[in-house]
Amino acid sequence: MSKKLLFLYFFLFSVFGAFAQNLHSQANAASIDNEANSTTGWTGTGNITSSTTNPFQGTYAISLVATQGNASTGRNMSYTFNAVVGQVYNISIWARQGNLANSPAFANWTGFAGFATTTINSAAWTQYNWSLTATNATPVINVYSSPISGSQAGNQVFVDAVSITTPNSDNQPPTAVVVSSSNTTSTGTQLSWTASTDNVGVVNYEVFQDGNSIANTGTTTGFNVTGLTPSTSYNFTVVAEDAAGNLSPVSNVETINTLNPPDTQAPTAVVLSSSNTTTTSTELSWTASTDNVGVVNYEVFRNGNSIANTGTTTGFNVTGLAPSTSYNFTVVAEDAAGNLSPSSNILSVTTDGVPDNESPTAVVVSSSNTTSVGTQLSWTASTDNVGVVNYEVFQDGNSIANTGTTTGFNVTGLAPSTSYDFTVVAEDAAGNLSPVSNTVTIVTSVGNGIVDYTSENANIETVDWTARDLFADRNIGIGTTDTQGYRLAVAGNVIAEGVKVELQGNWPDFVFENGFDLMDLWKVRAFIAEHGHLPNIPSAEEVQKEGIDLGQMNAKLLQKIEELTLYILSQQNEIEILKKENSQINDILKRIEELEKGQQNR
Repeated sequence: MSKKLLFLYFFLFSVFGAFAQNLHSQANAASIDNEANSTTGWTGTGNITSSTTNPFQGTYAISLVATQGNASTGRNMSYTFNAVVGQVYNISIWARQGNLANSPAFANWTGFAGFATTTINSAAWTQYNWSLTATNATPVINVYSSPISGSQAGNQVFVDAVSITTPNSDNQPPTAVVVSSSNTTSTGTQLSWTASTDNVGVVNYEVFQDGNSIANTGTTTGFNVTGLTPSTSYNFTVVAEDAAGNLSPVSNVETINTLNPPDTQAPTAVVLSSSNTTTTSTELSWTASTDNVGVVNYEVFRNGNSIANTGTTTGFNVTGLAPSTSYNFTVVAEDAAGNLSPSSNILSVTTDGVPDNESPTAVVVSSSNTTSVGTQLSWTASTDNVGVVNYEVFQDGNSIANTGTTTGFNVTGLAPSTSYDFTVVAEDAAGNLSPVSNTVTIVTSVGNGIVDYTSENANIETVDWTARDLFADRNIGIGTTDTQGYRLAVAGNVIAEGVKVELQGNWPDFVFENGFDLMDLWKVRAFIAEHGHLPNIPSAEEVQKEGIDLGQMNAKLLQKIEELTLYILSQQNEIEILKKENSQINDILKRIEELEKGQQNR
């Protein structure tokens, strides 16, 4: 219906409107205008009551039940009204079958011309309409719960919304409805409204969107609007219409705003870092994620398990960690639509160790396979609250070897027929030393007939020894008599085509193992500023005083090279992330420039 036609209806009603009288006027359960909990106006031999069981309109309907012991005759009810003989009357009654339905019907009406028996044949509410000419001044409407044949007590029928009017006498419009909306999305909304009331009955509701008709719903008091534009405001109204074409006043205006389009774009990944790591905690921080709408939460994961949601805060203080333990952390950003960013870089953090003041336990040393020039030492493993990292072997009180975690050492270069005392001390990572072990005393055997070089003949200035092979049972000093416990001591430079060092400690490939605590670069910078050399590398003063062990120094230098490789790989990962973000920024700038050019060309 157009807006002009709608206005015309309202104008005609305001000028010529005259309210028609519904001749079914008593206040009872089937009345349209003045419904009441009553059966006033209806009489009969059946059991006639007001019922709240599924009424068609309002709260009540009239129930007719065939009575006990008189089912064949106690099965009807009737309604009488005053009429004008020869006048045509429009009669409308809503009815449905009840319990023990047995062909209920409208039958045996009196005072009408042209009436025929009408069966009530549905358990659902159905409207029955007649246009009849009155032949009597007091015509009678009869309703039967069942026919005479086969009727029984309990046969039931319901009637409601009874209307008796003369043709063309209905000028009363329905009442205005109240419209509301729910479940609004980016492209639709659900409208619903209160039911309109009318002297006869509403037959249709027309829905308007911004003043344009979009639907006729019949007697349904709701409509699902679709096809709307996102982020747009709309006004909706509803008009009720009765069977005579009378229109209700326009309802209230229900204004809705459709939602933004669904957001399917995920936020960008963040870059995670840590600082202030202690024995039981670490401080995480990360770069802010970007999103087309906005990030609403960051979720923090430890070893793959969620431990926190920080909202829009780009940091989290992790507590309750175990000392000397490695943890992997990641962070995922989330936007309001629930889109998740790719996982951040995996950040490995190793907590600091608890101060260790506990010494390892003493070991028990024994020897075997003693010869004229050597013996095989072995000892029980030392125990420690954290862990033993080295065993130091002493011969006659002088250190001769560090075996790492190996619980044995093959002593060589001893003199035949000589007594030696050996002890071992265990050391943990904190530098705590165990008590000295038991002393193992061994006596080397007599020898195998080889003449030893002695200080008496080796150091005579007039003697130059020339030999193809030179063997010594004890230490050799060249240019010095103080070998400091070393098998060969040279006071001067040494030239050789090759030197092989058999390292007894660990080769530093442990740097590439999971859980290795790679020192943060800012900590390395602070260490250099304070000490003037790299961590775990001896200072110039220490080298000048103690010298260096080639095997151990090569291992330390290789460890630094491997750590440097890890730093380079980490920096490369951050460079790749920054390059990707820079590329995205350039794309955005390019689109902005294109939009600006488009605006300038208009």
